[in-house]
Amino acid sequence: MEIIEITEQNIDKEHICCAIGKDKENENRAFTKKAWMKKNFRDGLVFRRLDDRGKVFIEYLPIEKAWKPLIGANYLIINCL
Repeated sequence: MEIIEITEQNIDKEHICCAIGKDKENENRAFTKKAWMKKNFRDGLVFRRLDDRGKVFIEYLPIEKAWKPLIGANYLIINCL
């Protein structure tokens, strides 16, 4: 098994494996999520997933750039597991 880091360079060809499915109904949600991720990579967003069947991933970024109303310094906020 390998850990894949999703980046601006590979996000268009990689599956983000969160709760968003790959079917037509969820296509717009996946597009919106990937657009949000592309914007937030510049702010330190990290998205890593296991290259295996199933939903094994982590998404985090610096607390200073969190989209939630959090205050802190030198911490990471986990957006999703």
